[in-house]
Amino acid sequence: MTLSFEDGASISFKNKDELVEFIKTSSGMGDSSYSVDTFYLIICAGMVFLMQAGFALVEVGSVRMKNTKNILIKNMLDACIGALSFWLIGYAFAFGDNNRFIGAEGFALKTLDTRTDGSSDKLYQGKDYAFFLFQWAFAATAATIVSGAVAERCRVTAYFVYSFMLTVFVYPVVVHWGWSGTGWASAFAPVHDRLFGVGVIDFAGSTVVHMVGGLTALVGATFLGPRRGKYVGGKVQSMVFQSATFQTIGTLILWFGWYGFNCGSTLTVAGTAADVAGKVAVTTTIAATSSGVTATILGFIFEGHISIARANNGILAGLVSITAGCSVMDVELAFVTGIIGGVIYFSSAQLLVYIRVDDVVEASPVHFFCGVWGTMAAGLFAKPENVEMSYGTGSCGLLYKCNGNGGKQFGANMVFIIAVTAWVGVFAVLIFGILSLLKLLRVSEETEKMGLDLKEHGGAAYEMNKRHSVWDSFSKTRSRSKTPKQVEEGVVIQNGETIGETAVE
Repeated sequence: MTLSFEDGASISFKNKDELVEFIKTSSGMGDSSYSVDTFYLIICAGMVFLMQAGFALVEVGSVRMKNTKNILIKNMLDACIGALSFWLIGYAFAFGDNNRFIGAEGFALKTLDTRTDGSSDKLYQGKDYAFFLFQWAFAATAATIVSGAVAERCRVTAYFVYSFMLTVFVYPVVVHWGWSGTGWASAFAPVHDRLFGVGVIDFAGSTVVHMVGGLTALVGATFLGPRRGKYVGGKVQSMVFQSATFQTIGTLILWFGWYGFNCGSTLTVAGTAADVAGKVAVTTTIAATSSGVTATILGFIFEGHISIARANNGILAGLVSITAGCSVMDVELAFVTGIIGGVIYFSSAQLLVYIRVDDVVEASPVHFFCGVWGTMAAGLFAKPENVEMSYGTGSCGLLYKCNGNGGKQFGANMVFIIAVTAWVGVFAVLIFGILSLLKLLRVSEETEKMGLDLKEHGGAAYEMNKRHSVWDSFSKTRSRSKTPKQVEEGVVIQNGETIGETAVE
């Protein structure tokens, strides 16, 4: 191919790609695309970071007023501890290219301050910094998932210990395995190094982010044991919570942030990436809505009422379920993935009640169990054309036939699930087990009864004319129906249902 100029000069090119690259370079289009990608990553990182506000509202809405500050400080310092630890160490472990298990270069982002092109006049590559920001927002999400599960009885110091360990080591190693250019399971590694020749499909982190946070939440809630008053006389009691309004607004913020989470995982809008991002937005939406409706229907069938809590967590379950396969599924299979995600969420939530694990916000049903399903679904439903467009490889899910790669892809995803479960499970047991043995994990009975805000955070979150909650006047009229045990546990139980907090709270 030849490009001719008015002065008679001409340049020959071997193919169309060389011509396009020349035009981009000479016209500045390459710099423009680079700048757009950098801005895109910053915007998506901001959307993902906004999810911290969503988590805070969901968690505050799910606990009693006396523990409000405790939730808020954990969410704020999650972001702070996560940023510092991921900057200094975690990012290097996640994306350093030293070996297939863990990275070991780029500590404190030192490699980002070097020119990647000897001919460039740039002192640094801004897109690399935007990429760090995007990945930090993911790391902060993984840590924050745990907060709600262990609410109302976990020491703040213990929480910060495992939050630090999660973002500095446990989570970055999983990121390296699944998303780096050299990880043993990564689909972005050289072809001959990919697991089963294909690598795992976990586009935005059903396993990398949500399983890590969800499994840590499950282990933490198990070691902590249930809140006082959760089980009275061998029966499960519905604990008082602060605000269904907060829960719902928080869920909507999380849903909004998820578009940055999933669409932003293209990392660019160049070439076909913008097309992929557009489809990702739709598969994400359909999975969320189908799961939310499914969980609501199941709640109505088995619990006898239409529950806003089931709708909220059902939506989040669908979002987690589609996160791995959002770029490789067609819309109708995203619909199916969401329905099954809603069933898995509801079933696993009932399982935790049965085995007496008190997960306050149902973080492990939403993030761990649906994270497992989401990664399995990607291995089942990945369409060959979609995989080619988003990964540039010829793999597909088990549902399709693509030269035997369907079985390989499902196998790779299952191996990754098992490996991450083992890795995170072992470290979570060690961290929470040691904290428990040292009696640093759970607050005292007195602190739990009084509330963590008063004992650990300098006072109540709300200024009131009276010390007690708005339910007090109603509670006092029912005082004759309370047994001494119920007063001791700090709950008011009427007709088998918890309706308010007593004076001891």
